[in-house]
Amino acid sequence: MNTPNSIMRPLLVASIMSIMLSACGESSDSKAGSQYGEPDTVTPPVTPPVTPPVTPPVTPPVTPTFNQRALLANIADNIIAPTYQSFQNKALSQQEKVASYCQLQNTVNSGDSQDALNSALNEARQAWRGAMNVWQYAEMMQIGPLTVNSSTLRNNIYSWPLVSSCSVDQDVMYFAQGSINSRPYKIANRTATRRGLDALEYLLFNTKTEHSCSTTNAILSTWLDKSDQQRMSLRCDFASEVAKDLHNNASTLVSQWSGDNGYGALLKQAGEQDSKFASAHDGINAVSDAIFYLDKITKDAKLAKPLGFVSNKCGGVGSICPELVESPYSDHALPNLINNLKAFRQLFNGEGKDPLNTLGFDDYLVDVDDKATATKMLADTDAAIAALENIGQSLAAALKEDASNAEAAHGEVKNVTDQLKTDFINSLALKLPKTAAGDND
Repeated sequence: MNTPNSIMRPLLVASIMSIMLSACGESSDSKAGSQYGEPDTVTPPVTPPVTPPVTPPVTPPVTPTFNQRALLANIADNIIAPTYQSFQNKALSQQEKVASYCQLQNTVNSGDSQDALNSALNEARQAWRGAMNVWQYAEMMQIGPLTVNSSTLRNNIYSWPLVSSCSVDQDVMYFAQGSINSRPYKIANRTATRRGLDALEYLLFNTKTEHSCSTTNAILSTWLDKSDQQRMSLRCDFASEVAKDLHNNASTLVSQWSGDNGYGALLKQAGEQDSKFASAHDGINAVSDAIFYLDKITKDAKLAKPLGFVSNKCGGVGSICPELVESPYSDHALPNLINNLKAFRQLFNGEGKDPLNTLGFDDYLVDVDDKATATKMLADTDAAIAALENIGQSLAAALKEDASNAEAAHGEVKNVTDQLKTDFINSLALKLPKTAAGDND
């Protein structure tokens, strides 16, 4: 039977609605959920905490604790001043002994008087050795008065290695004549090679009476006409003048070093207002420059050159040259070397006149945490002294017969100077002297 469309449409719509609700399974309840009306919440990803970089603790700069001015005071008052004073005393004794010898020179008429003359000569020679021994300490202490005016005072006392026996022979005659170039003779106006310890050595120890000049000039023209006795008397008279001049110069040295206005006081005031030295460290550097004598003179001029380790007048490198040794007439080269090393040691470890004050460069090195260099340098210095003492004869004789011991001694001295030019300078922040710059030996 056909159902009218007007009836079927409402029934169809109702059926479709019923099916849709059943299929979705949803409730027709209108209650809101627990998060109804709240904004959507997004949970961020978990990020691990950032660890800041570790900053090392800041180490404050090390403030030097070493009393540099105390070191300068010890060196000035306890080491250098007593050395200069001792040389002045030795120079006075030398002057007296030479004068006594020369008083006898013209009175030799018998065996007894000859014995007295020989004894007086030996005493004069010993006085020279005593003065030279102390001076070799002072050679390591060339600072202040001994360096000003191109080292004039030092050279007037001792000009080695610049020496001239010919010049001394000429001045023997100029002094005897009493004038030079129509002017009164004054030894104080003469060049350094005609005076000083090296000139006095030649006059006291040279046994040859011939003059040493290659040619005979006018002043020496009458020398050949004189007897050996007359020649010795003339030399002795001039030796007295040289010894007197030496004592005068020694007194000048002491005077310029001592007192409130002396160079010793200036050194101790290093770093004060209007001081010659801007800082105490500059004063320390001046002393350091002085002890480099051990490198350029003791090691090189006194040992390396006669040994032929450097070029010399005997044929260049490799040629042993005994005639280049220091103090050749007295055979005093070896004691000179040993005394240089002893003076270096004294300055290095601060051991001077006062046994209770031994502040030295070794203490400074320990303070800057370089005890190893202090220990090594002292040990090497002692080894160098022992090696020189082991030569056992004059240096010239050793070079002629067997140079091995002298070569070994040179090596020991070099051990000291190698440290001096490297670890010593670097650890104490000192400046290398110009004379040592570029020296790689």
